[in-house]
Formats: sequence, C-alpha cells, structure tokens
Amino acid sequence: MRITSGSIEFEPGIYIHQLQLPIPDSQLGYVNTYLVDGDRDNGALLIDTGLNTEEAFDSLKRQLANIGVEWEKIRQIVITHAHPDHYGLAGKLKRRCSAKVYLHELERDIIKSRYIDMDRLLQQIESWLQVNGTPPDELTKLQTASLPLRRFVTPVLPDVTLYGGETITTGYFSFKVLWTPGHASGHICLYEPTRKILFSGDHILPTITPHIGLHPQSSNNPLGDYLNSLNALKQLDVKLVLPGHEHPFYAFKPRIEEIIQHHKQRNSEIISTLNTASKTAYQISTGITWMHDVNGVGWDKLGPWDKRMAVLETLSHLEAMRARKEVDKSIKDDIIYYHIP
Repeated sequence: MRITSGSIEFEPGIYIHQLQLPIPDSQLGYVNTYLVDGDRDNGALLIDTGLNTEEAFDSLKRQLANIGVEWEKIRQIVITHAHPDHYGLAGKLKRRCSAKVYLHELERDIIKSRYIDMDRLLQQIESWLQVNGTPPDELTKLQTASLPLRRFVTPVLPDVTLYGGETITTGYFSFKVLWTPGHASGHICLYEPTRKILFSGDHILPTITPHIGLHPQSSNNPLGDYLNSLNALKQLDVKLVLPGHEHPFYAFKPRIEEIIQHHKQRNSEIISTLNTASKTAYQISTGITWMHDVNGVGWDKLGPWDKRMAVLETLSHLEAMRARKEVDKSIKDDIIYYHIP
C-alpha cells in the first residue's frame, strides 16, 4: 500500500482516491468523499458526495478529471448518512452518472420530512426545545437555525436500501456494510476485511468528536447507541481509517478510547452543573464549555445553530445517564428538569 497526494495505491493501478470538497462558512473546511476503483463489470464507487453547491460540484469535477475518471465510470454512490455535507449532491450526481445510490433505511425514512416538507419537523423541534427549557426569546432562532441547510441538498431516494450486513463490491474491493447509529440513526461505515480499511464517515474522526444529539428524529438514547457502536467496532482488525473529515489515520483503537473518554468527561461536567439544583437541558447547556476541539467556547460565543446542537447534545448525555440511573427527570409547568437522584 502506497499513499501519495491523497491517493492510496493498493496494487499497481488500483487506487482509492480521497477527494476534498469545500464546506462554506465551516470550521471543518471540507468533507472527504472517496473514489474507489472498480473493475469493468462493477465500475467505480463514490462514498459520500459533499454539499449541493456549485463550488463543491466544480471541485469534484476537477478532481475527478485530475485522476482520469469520467462520470460514466461511477456506477455506485454510497452515502454514510443523510446530513447535507455527505448527501447534498447525491441527487445531482445520480442524474449525471446514472449510478445506483445506497442509503440506510433509517436515513431514507427522514428525507421527505427533513428536506422536502419540513413543516411538521419544525413544529416538533419547537416543542422539543420548549419543553427542554429554551426561553421564548431564543426559541424561534434555535428552531429555524437548520433552514439555510436545506438549499445545500438535492434530495433523492436510494436505489438500494441498506440495513447493515450487506456486501458492496467494486471487483477490486468488497466492503461489508456496518450499521453504526449515533451521529445519525442510519449512519453506516464500510469495512474491507482483506485490506483492513474502514470508511468511518462521521462515526470516528481523527481529532474531533462527532455531534450526538437527541431530537425528534433520533432514537431515545443516541449516545448509548453511539458508544455501543464504537465498542462493537473495536473488535475489527483495522489498519487504516478513512474518515468523512480531516485526514486518514492509523491509530484506530486508541482513537476510540479517546472518544469514549471525551464523553465521560462531558458527563462529569454535566453532573457538576446539577450538584446545586434541578435544571433544564437548556440551563445545563449554558454552563458547559463547547468545542473543546478548538480550545473551548462558552455559550455566549455560540450562534443559533451551535446553541441548538449544544442543547440536543446535552440531552443525549442526560438521557444516556438516565438510562444508567445516574440522573433522573421530572416535569414542572410542562418543562422537563433533570436532577441527581
């Protein structure tokens, strides 16, 4: 295996190419999509697509041209999860290259409510934020914070619905589909046992921790799901991780342990805020330091979208701790309060 300039050569002339597509106004900078070589019968495989912007599309087109790949060679598009930066261009690319789109069942089921007809979801988000203590003067800003993201998505339903356990082949590579809920309910990773490589999407990133939020379209305990998924992946023999953001890395199991430790530290921080009194998820969120990956940011420095994610992430921790009987909750005046038993 030889890595040069974002391309990994496994055998003479057989590559996986890392393509970086820009994300505007984001500290992430870009999302990784991967072009996996295929034989004549199967064609090439694209993993994730980037946002539906002219800049991202032009960047993808230019990078494909640089490695000598024409649109018609792409026969399969696998989406790790339906967040805009991973799914946004899927509809446009399917029309361009006539590839089959693969997506997990749980991601397929939220496409209409998240990207086409959002009225009911917006009402659910409003109620969700309200019952968890968001004050009236913040409610609308947090409720509607996701609306600008809709313009970055060209929705398309999958040609192939995934459930976990399937095998997707390009002839040169055969990937096992691993269902890894947490960051998204239908998040998947792809594992190639012969080459010992893992396409991790947003499930495992080399230095930052993915957002895990509890919301109307998540499970009842997404953080519990996420940690269970991480522990299940630890059983794999992985030599190289190809993530959805940042850079490829090798320290697979140590990175999993680092992420688990991060969530333990966040639990401790939440418990500390509850030592004096019962509080809502919103109140707890305001007392936590966020974005440790960029040296930490206080609540007052967050914009509406990040504040909304902070509340939902706090909720995911609270409900995971409640499942372990470390915290409990009660309702007063139609507002949910958490407390130490």
